[in-house]
Amino acid sequence: MILVVATQATDAAETQKKAAKKATRNTSFEYRFDDNLKQTADSIARQDQWFRDAKFGAFIHFGVYSTLEGEYEGRGSQHRYSEWIQVSARIPADEYHQVASRFNPAEFDADEWATTFANAGIRYVVITSKHHDGFALFKSLVSEYNIVDYTPFKRDIIKELSEACHRRGLKFGVYYSQAQDWDEPDAPYIAPRLEGTRKFIHPDLPADFKPDMDRYIAKKSLPQVEELVKNYELDLVWFDTPSGMTMERAKQFSNTVRKHRPDCLINSRLIHGGKDKVDATFLSLYDYNSIGDKEVPTRKLPLYVESPDSVSSSFGYKTKGKCYYHTEEELIERFVHTVCAGGNYLLNNGPMGNGRLDPEAIRLYGVIGDWLKVNGESIYAARRNPLPSRPEWGDISASKDGTTLYLHVLDAPPSGTITLNEVPGIIESAVFLATGEKAQFSQSDNMLRITLPKANVDEYDTVVKVRLSGQAASGDTASDNKAP
Repeated sequence: MILVVATQATDAAETQKKAAKKATRNTSFEYRFDDNLKQTADSIARQDQWFRDAKFGAFIHFGVYSTLEGEYEGRGSQHRYSEWIQVSARIPADEYHQVASRFNPAEFDADEWATTFANAGIRYVVITSKHHDGFALFKSLVSEYNIVDYTPFKRDIIKELSEACHRRGLKFGVYYSQAQDWDEPDAPYIAPRLEGTRKFIHPDLPADFKPDMDRYIAKKSLPQVEELVKNYELDLVWFDTPSGMTMERAKQFSNTVRKHRPDCLINSRLIHGGKDKVDATFLSLYDYNSIGDKEVPTRKLPLYVESPDSVSSSFGYKTKGKCYYHTEEELIERFVHTVCAGGNYLLNNGPMGNGRLDPEAIRLYGVIGDWLKVNGESIYAARRNPLPSRPEWGDISASKDGTTLYLHVLDAPPSGTITLNEVPGIIESAVFLATGEKAQFSQSDNMLRITLPKANVDEYDTVVKVRLSGQAASGDTASDNKAP
């Protein structure tokens, strides 16, 4: 069967605007997966508890770097991410420690953060417990370089935010940089070209110093992960930049998490970088695949994925140097494509150094939350597009039982005709999700025509709910790997 959606005439200026936006959107990346990947039964069971239905998470990059906002003593962050300021501006450890000792996010309010996220329709929260600079946002007995012992703030942000999120029914996870730690000379760097940075951060190292990653893991990284999973109610551990991580090293972290929190999810960056090829050898170590930063999947993938995006071009708060914010239209489009490809959308914000959320991030989260109040049925618990390809005008998600398709009309062409091949079953009804009004449609042997109103039903994404007489070819491949 062929499905055709017809629209009324589109304003030429609006069409031109959409074409320009479409030309610049970042919605593709090279797929790097071994053939015939199959997730383990244990991973699928952990996903099914909540993760696969959640769809929308808040990512938070917060730390010492938040106070610098992308610049240190006139030296800007050459890296687009402000949280990389220590390396990009080559700040020696002693100087960065002084910045850390003054870190005082006195206006931090965990309940306010959690309420903002819950109101935005977010279902889980992941915050940096320790980023690459080595500074921890929790009380650690392993290293005094933490927010409780090293700063005038003296409060445990991980504890307070975890409790606030759970009070509001949100799942809670922590980001932890298990390999990179610029405060530790033994820790590796993400790329060989950055290895020379070690001597700038630690100028007093002996000339013959040789870093020992296993010594760093044993002394700091693994013990801190154990502190986190033992002392906090975690639903997810989000690892990152696995430089030098071998199977044996990764097993230590995976086993530690599983020992203390068997149901806690682990992401693939424990062992695979976001752009690395996914190797089936390591599938037992983690539960789902974290694709590259700000990358949006364009087709179905063999593993359940999560796209880590950000409201801006940085992950940490940045006001100095080059930085831009996405529009609400761009973010909703990226969100929709991620869900329709079979994944979760983890949208980051970088709070300000004083502990308050970035006002523009609050606004953008609010717009998405309002959109979800109307269109959430097409997102939460939805499954990926069951059809062979993604339509040019938007995307498609499906209900769990496969009896309903949600047509996300993001970019209807001037021709007013949108064609889908291989739509399964007979169409029983078509309604606009935003209004509940019936859509005018006619159906012949191989064609269904739906006419949209002159004005868009939704400012960002007109969702048409199409009810099938039978089950569609499910995007939730329960019989062949239970992918999304």
